[in-house]
Amino acid sequence: MMRADEEQTLVDLRAHLAELVAPVMARFHGRIVKTVGDGVMVEFGSAVEAMRSAVELQRGMAERNADLPAGRRQTFRIGLHLGDVILADEDVFGDTVNVAARLQAIAAPGSIVLSASVHDQVRDKLPLPFRDLGARTLKNIDRPVQAYAVEDGAALRPGRRRWIAAGFAALALLIAAGGALLLAPRLDLPFGSAAGTGTESALSVAVLLFTNQSGDPAQDYFADGLTEDITRALGRFRPLTVLAYGAVLPYRNKQLAPMELGRALNARFLVSGSVRRMGERVRVTVQLTDAANGTQLWAEQYDDQLTDIFEVQERIARRVAGTLATNLQQIALAQSLRKPTANLDAYDLLLRARAQANEVTRSGNRMARELLERVTMMAPGYADAQAELAEAIFQRATYGWSEFAQQDVDAAIRLAQKALETDPDSVLAHGVLARAYTLQQKYDLGLAESERALQINPSDAEVVATRAAVLLWTGQIDEAIAAGELAGRLNGNLGPEPALNLGIAYMLKGRYGDAVKVLEAGRVRYPGYATLDFPLAGAYAELGRADDAREALESGRSKDPYLDLAGFGTRFQDPALKRRIQESLRKAGLK
Repeated sequence: MMRADEEQTLVDLRAHLAELVAPVMARFHGRIVKTVGDGVMVEFGSAVEAMRSAVELQRGMAERNADLPAGRRQTFRIGLHLGDVILADEDVFGDTVNVAARLQAIAAPGSIVLSASVHDQVRDKLPLPFRDLGARTLKNIDRPVQAYAVEDGAALRPGRRRWIAAGFAALALLIAAGGALLLAPRLDLPFGSAAGTGTESALSVAVLLFTNQSGDPAQDYFADGLTEDITRALGRFRPLTVLAYGAVLPYRNKQLAPMELGRALNARFLVSGSVRRMGERVRVTVQLTDAANGTQLWAEQYDDQLTDIFEVQERIARRVAGTLATNLQQIALAQSLRKPTANLDAYDLLLRARAQANEVTRSGNRMARELLERVTMMAPGYADAQAELAEAIFQRATYGWSEFAQQDVDAAIRLAQKALETDPDSVLAHGVLARAYTLQQKYDLGLAESERALQINPSDAEVVATRAAVLLWTGQIDEAIAAGELAGRLNGNLGPEPALNLGIAYMLKGRYGDAVKVLEAGRVRYPGYATLDFPLAGAYAELGRADDAREALESGRSKDPYLDLAGFGTRFQDPALKRRIQESLRKAGLK
């Protein structure tokens, strides 16, 4: 391809890396160790997340190739292996890296090859069609390696479409998957530490002045205003220490390396970006950089229609801030998980509890509650811990893991109220109250709490998802869809409940294809969450896909045999909405 058109091939490659690879790695918490030629090495703390990212990459490349001429279709080969690595100067070495590289080399273009160590971690957690390749002899590896392949097939289709198999030279993508055995790199704080004595993070952030690439100096005001708005919006996220807008002004147009800027500003992370106006549209590009080593951690591009310039500025600033904060808080979690368990303070324990709760399993929820109870004993006035414990207890009640669900909802309300006594601006506490009051059919209280959370931080994906839930159950379906879609854009890793709510909202508007898309994605990510299967079966039934509806219904019954038609949709304020959903489930065969 380089021989045929060197410039275009390089442009395409860079676009794939920036627009697909980097965002997918950020979404699944992978660390890009290095890029060598047309190959990328990425390190994960979880084999499941590594596998999910590999599938997402192959799906993404199939979609990107669909509209390209045959001579420009680039494809990935992906190899995954799990094991110990040696960390040196932010790079990783060792036999694990070598095995992953060799597995990549034997993969067919457009496929994924993984070792038995990864297969053992993911086979019961992800519904993928693994093909046994047997014990393979790999170059410079002194023992045969048992390998498995995930190739073109049902699980690797974007939606229900088949993969497009590209028959041209493959890009080499290497993923060294981690899990408990992977020695993840340290995120030391050589400068700019904002860490406190127990309940603060070390996430110090500077938002650099965005550059105007429109060629019109009159547009500088938009770039400057966007910088200021993003700075202000990021400052609403409690775990972040954000430098004031005025602190970065002296560094306008100064060409300094990220490490130099980080030291000068005493900031660990740098946000930079550019603005380009194209007729009646504006394009904003944003990057997040680790100033300790100059590594770009995340990049994204936003396009919007230029109608009301200030409304566009505010809308983009909220989306940028919400997505940035999500990624930065994942970094905080990664930092915490790398610390020795004998040296943990309240904040680190809280982060570990949040990671357990995010698994959305009964055992993970139990572990989260145990850790949070330790935190509340260590720091009785720690409002965030009380709010997190309220959230975990509420999840136990609503996810079907409690024999005394009503008592748990009451306990969650008490804890959230206690958190607000210490910190009236705790968005999580307001969010728990919003959903708990709605569950108790105290709709006015639920709306009021969700509005208060939104006032405190309109860029927080969890806040927006909570607002979407309350709007759904109170019958404001169009507004619920808008909020649910925004929450997904701010954070692609929200839990199963936002996916459930958005799927139901789509069904109520007759958008059954959209419902299937969001519910299928949620079911793949959270296979143990039974409630997603039932509305998915209903959406399939409405589309006339009887076999798919039957499979989804049977899957839901196997996980939750006690859910019946009368028990579904009880949170709706309007009984007519409940009946509409139940009619779809009846078509699917639920009695």
